[in-house]
Amino acid sequence: MYTAELIKGKTYSVMGHVFLLNQVKDIEKKVFQYLDGNEFFDCKQHDVPVDNPKTDDQPKEDDKPVKEEEEPAQETKIYTETELKDMKKDGQEAVIVDLGGDPSEFKNESERIAFILENQQQQEKAGE
Repeated sequence: MYTAELIKGKTYSVMGHVFLLNQVKDIEKKVFQYLDGNEFFDCKQHDVPVDNPKTDDQPKEDDKPVKEEEEPAQETKIYTETELKDMKKDGQEAVIVDLGGDPSEFKNESERIAFILENQQQQEKAGE
């Protein structure tokens, strides 16, 4: 398994992945090979443990129920249309990802901006 974390800059788009600052993402080997050594990324290869037949009958640490901690509510930035127009495509795509959308669904800047503005309004209403 491979992961990459953007450690410099705001967003970075490569090989179908949109990276946001300080966000760790699982990636494929070819993306790992491409990004490894790039000063903007912290790339790691995680060794997948081989199952030990002697301990397979015992519950593993990962199998135990984990009490999930609530993440503190994070204030999401509300972008104006002007701010969105001033953004580059990668920045707009990162906002779309944050809002739960798929950047590949949009043909041009105006469609991306319309999606962002509409979804920001919906999230504001839901959060009230």
